[in-house]
Amino acid sequence: MARETLGSTGIGEGIAIPHVRNPVVLHVSKPSMALCFLDHPIDFHAIDGQPVGTLFTLTSPTVRAHLHMLSRLGFVLQNQEFKAALKRQASREELMETLARAEASLPTAPATQSGQAK
Repeated sequence: MARETLGSTGIGEGIAIPHVRNPVVLHVSKPSMALCFLDHPIDFHAIDGQPVGTLFTLTSPTVRAHLHMLSRLGFVLQNQEFKAALKRQASREELMETLARAEASLPTAPATQSGQAK
């Protein structure tokens, strides 16, 4: 609740990525993400004013992993096919298929040489 007073984690279109001010970093071997569909949407005071019915929560072993996962999520949430599947609360299989297609369009990192971008 305190985090939401700083600024809504509702990103619009009924989706939120609630998180505390600092990333949730736990002693886990790899990052994970949970997708939750709410029975009753909640007013997150999102920028578009829509109540939130879809939540993503992130848990990661490092801040860097958290930010990487958040960045990838932000990118795939721009994919209209994936957002449509979320909106209709598609089956797990369909969500994973549309997510895979959305991730396939993610830009790749530039080649590096000695840690410097070319």
